[in-house]
Amino acid sequence: MSITSYIEQTCPPSPEREEVLTLVRLGLSFQKQQRIGKRPGFLKGYLQELLPKIEGPITFDRLLHELELEAARRDMYGEEESPIEKVDRVWETVVYHHPKTGRQLLSFKSIRNKLSWCKANQ
Repeated sequence: MSITSYIEQTCPPSPEREEVLTLVRLGLSFQKQQRIGKRPGFLKGYLQELLPKIEGPITFDRLLHELELEAARRDMYGEEESPIEKVDRVWETVVYHHPKTGRQLLSFKSIRNKLSWCKANQ
C-alpha cells in the first residue's frame, strides 16, 4: 500500500487531508530525484586523496608539482603506483589513466576546475 492511498483510506475527507496529500505527493516527487546526478569522477576522487599530501596552502602550482611527482612515481614503480602518466606544462595538459576508459588527456583548465571543486568539498 502506498502512503497516498493509506492517507486517503485513514483520514476523513477534508481540506486538510487534501493539503497533506499534496505535500506527500510533492515529497515523493523530490524523493525520486535524490541520489541522481553526476557523482565525482575517478580523477576528482584521486585529487581529493592527493590534496592532504600537499604541504602549505593548496595552489594550482603546488598541485601540478605533486602531479609531476606522481607521474615520476608511475615511471619508476609501475602503473599500479599512480594513474598520472604525464604533466606537460608547455601544452598545459595532464595525461592520466582512467581504470574504465583508459588513457585520458585533460587541459589545465579542467584540472583547475576539479581542484576548485575538491577545495569546496573538502
